[in-house]
Amino acid sequence: MKEHSIYKTSAQKITQVLYEKGWNRSELARRMGLSVQAVQQWAAGATKPNGKNLTKLAETTGKPEHWFFIESSEEQESADKPASKNESTDLNQQQRRLIELFDQMPESEKGKMIHLFEEKVKEYDRLLNELIALKNKRV
Repeated sequence: MKEHSIYKTSAQKITQVLYEKGWNRSELARRMGLSVQAVQQWAAGATKPNGKNLTKLAETTGKPEHWFFIESSEEQESADKPASKNESTDLNQQQRRLIELFDQMPESEKGKMIHLFEEKVKEYDRLLNELIALKNKRV
């Protein structure tokens, strides 16, 4: 793939994800903590996201980093392949809502929320184990 084509493809993908999310360039820049000019240059194909900014872009939009550089024909071929277990898109309404809310949070808070959920799961596991131990003592 030629360098010019990479810029064009990433620009098209950024425009596509903005449309899908209902965001404008300013909103994407705000969510990423970048200047509007940086996002405008990406969307115009003058530059392409890379390094930390590409990682931030992927995290902010929920798209994998490589997605921003896959041309539509390659993407269709990938979509035609069966999904692995980890790529399941069968989300229920609560799961979709949770993701929507999570996506609206500032990047700096997302890690904290993940940690909070992990701690909650550990707490529930501990309580369950205590209940099982108590039940086994009574039997």
